[in-house]
Amino acid sequence: MLLPNKESLRKNNLIRSLKRFANSNFVAKILIGALVWVIALIPAWIYLGVRFLINPFGFWQELAIFVIFAVVIGWAQFLLFMGGIILTVILIFEDL
Repeated sequence: MLLPNKESLRKNNLIRSLKRFANSNFVAKILIGALVWVIALIPAWIYLGVRFLINPFGFWQELAIFVIFAVVIGWAQFLLFMGGIILTVILIFEDL
């Protein structure tokens, strides 16, 4: 599947309307930034929820749960975190 090029994204009405909304005022940028971070931290929330439900007791159980989740969803958390940083910097410093 081919990814859309930059020109086709600019022509997309949804992208243009989101850009206009983001440039409209400061509150809109804050809301979009908060939404980006809500999405970026989903793997961490999954880890905390499962850890709360399992309720590990002792060092070794805590370590085992942490290692399992670090291997399983750690890469997704890292990628989403980097994407969140990049999108936040773009929202703050550049005109969309």
